[in-house]
Amino acid sequence: MEILKEKYTITELSEMLQVTDHTLRFYEKELELNIPKDDRGRRFYTTNLANMMYKIKVMRSEGLEIKAIKKIMKEDSMFEQTKELQNENSVSLMPSASKDSEAMQVFFHEFGKQLSQEITLEIMDAKEHLVREIAKSKLELGACVENGMRKLEGKMDKHYEEVDIALGKWREKSKKRPFRKLFSIIHKSRI
Repeated sequence: MEILKEKYTITELSEMLQVTDHTLRFYEKELELNIPKDDRGRRFYTTNLANMMYKIKVMRSEGLEIKAIKKIMKEDSMFEQTKELQNENSVSLMPSASKDSEAMQVFFHEFGKQLSQEITLEIMDAKEHLVREIAKSKLELGACVENGMRKLEGKMDKHYEEVDIALGKWREKSKKRPFRKLFSIIHKSRI
């Protein structure tokens, strides 16, 4: 991407970087950048500032948080204002392949390895926690089911006892009735 001007507005830079004006203002505020303003109080960006904004955009797209970028900016001279390039008509927004970018690559590589290890440990801890919770829930559920079954069996036993008692009473009544009817029929016929 090439810039054909020494200075350009926030709108021009946001279009070139394919970010919103709000994003550039957010970077300015959060990263405590000193963006110059013209006579009317409007921001303008020099080629150095444009390159800096490009580098910030790249780091954000790689997933770095603003705090990490701020720390990198304080520790790394990559973000110091560099001299304007000789050719003022054509300036690239691509980061230079210097010691600074190599140091940044090493930093990101080490950061990535460390982050990967920490994420792996967190995932393993979460997995162990889930296994324990599932086993605990399984035992609790089993105990609840067993307790429910015992209560149901107790209710069913009580119900069967009541049915047996009722059947026994019905049988006793049924046994006495046929003879009563027979005796009543015989008794009526004698009279």
